[in-house]
Amino acid sequence: MSCRRALCGPLAFAALAFSLSLLTALLLPQHARADTHAPPLVLLDGSQPTIPLAQRSTWWVDNSGALSVQDVESAQYRLPFVTRSEEHRLRLRDGAAMWVRFEAMATDDGQRWELELARSGTDRISLYYRQANGEWKAQHAGDRIAVRNWAFPDRYPVFSLDPRVNTPVTYFVRIEHARVPFSGSLQIHDHNTLRELRIHQQFLLGAYFGLALLLAATAVANALVFRDVSFAAYAIYISLLGLALAASLGVGGQFLWPGAVRWNGQAEFVLLPLAAVAGMLFVRHVVQPRRIGRWLDRSALTLAALFLALMVWDTIAPSDGSLLAVTTLGALTMLLVYAMLWPAWRTGDRWVRWIALGMLPILLAGALPVLRNFGLLSSGFLSQYGMAIAAAIEAPLLIYGLLQRSSQQHEAQARARALALTEPLTGLSNRHNFMLRLHESLVRAQRYEHRSALLLIALDNHTWFVEQHGREVADRALVITGSLLRSVARDVDAASRVDDSTLALLLEGPVREGQALAAATSIVAGGLRPSAQLPVGSTLKFKIVVALLPDPAQDLQQDAQAHLDWLQGAMDTLRKDPRKAILKLNS
Repeated sequence: MSCRRALCGPLAFAALAFSLSLLTALLLPQHARADTHAPPLVLLDGSQPTIPLAQRSTWWVDNSGALSVQDVESAQYRLPFVTRSEEHRLRLRDGAAMWVRFEAMATDDGQRWELELARSGTDRISLYYRQANGEWKAQHAGDRIAVRNWAFPDRYPVFSLDPRVNTPVTYFVRIEHARVPFSGSLQIHDHNTLRELRIHQQFLLGAYFGLALLLAATAVANALVFRDVSFAAYAIYISLLGLALAASLGVGGQFLWPGAVRWNGQAEFVLLPLAAVAGMLFVRHVVQPRRIGRWLDRSALTLAALFLALMVWDTIAPSDGSLLAVTTLGALTMLLVYAMLWPAWRTGDRWVRWIALGMLPILLAGALPVLRNFGLLSSGFLSQYGMAIAAAIEAPLLIYGLLQRSSQQHEAQARARALALTEPLTGLSNRHNFMLRLHESLVRAQRYEHRSALLLIALDNHTWFVEQHGREVADRALVITGSLLRSVARDVDAASRVDDSTLALLLEGPVREGQALAAATSIVAGGLRPSAQLPVGSTLKFKIVVALLPDPAQDLQQDAQAHLDWLQGAMDTLRKDPRKAILKLNS
């Protein structure tokens, strides 16, 4: 015990030191050894169509944000510029500006070169350089400017470089980006290379957003046709997720809201939380509270309300604290969705597992913006396109799972509706429905002066099956009998089980005597054929009473029960004759 107490002090000190170091890494900007010499010259000779500026540019932060490009140019060799690395990541305070400096020289006047920041969502970015006449050329882009007013309206900020050849030009890039740590690759592209890259990207993104729109429309149609709220919840979720991805990939600013300045800067911070809440509530509704338990169900509702409240706070009064709170709740939302899917997975329902498999990629990819907001991940291909790739994998899995769920529910509903009309064991019409059909048949026969036929079929060895092989085998014999009646009956005919071992077959008229006897003979012969479903050596033995209805000699009118009692009395007589299988009551 004393050893454990002795270890508490050092362990607590180490934990505290680790926490402070992590907090410092997250909240404070990176520092590096001052490197005040000019960056290496980037030669634009066409040998490389794309040239990353990592290790070819230097950076410095103006914490006041008040210096102009002239101020930075005049003091550039006194300011502590340092080389910018490929994994450079920096948290800028509100109002601060990062300056990136590089020097380039074009050697072919037939080529145009452009600078691209390969990420969207930057608050403001500007490119400055002196033209041949000594005047400054300024180009601007970023979320604080309407996309239509960018230097080149595009998904990402793009700027043209000086077209002069064989003349070194010094470029200054000014970047403002509050709250979220800034990281992004600055690259110089040949104009044709960048246009070809954009064409490929727009094709793939168009295919994805087209698929998302199609699935949303399909979900809405299913929700309206089948009145299934699950499809409506899925349509809301996938629509919000698609809009959130459009905002984070720059597609929304370029095509959906090119003139909305304020919304362009807030869209990602609003739509991503809304998509997360919609996804959590979609999972809660689909897997149902009874599967996940009361505690998880209430936690989901509480977290959704809290998440929406924090999102409103972050929209009205954005700050580092509000973003940290929203990001933390985003991480908790993903964990809660995991927790809800696990007990649902253990139920073993196939459609639930399809839903869980569909949500898994987006949950894994959802960790990327959380890590980025905490400053633990730099912008790159995975952080930019990870959620889009995951959403493309998720969409068909979720829609398939929902269709499987809907199919099961409709099948169960169809069986429930069928029970109101059918007898559960044999699947034939129940007694009440059959008596209605018999009454209607008698009415039609008298009205149109034709005759129908009624066959009363008794499974004569039903008692033997029960005594020798048990009730299960006897029930199986009745099921086979019902199948045999369905094979003999026409579409307009009706068959029913009228008591424990007796069934009836109504042949709608007009019917002749020969047809009724042929049906009875077929049933008797079918019962004598061996069946793999019955014990070896056993067959079905039937006694059948046949009557043409109505019978002028019987004053039974249109009373269906009276006609059935008439045939039942004849059946009692037939059962006393072991050598006879079919009894015809009239002609």
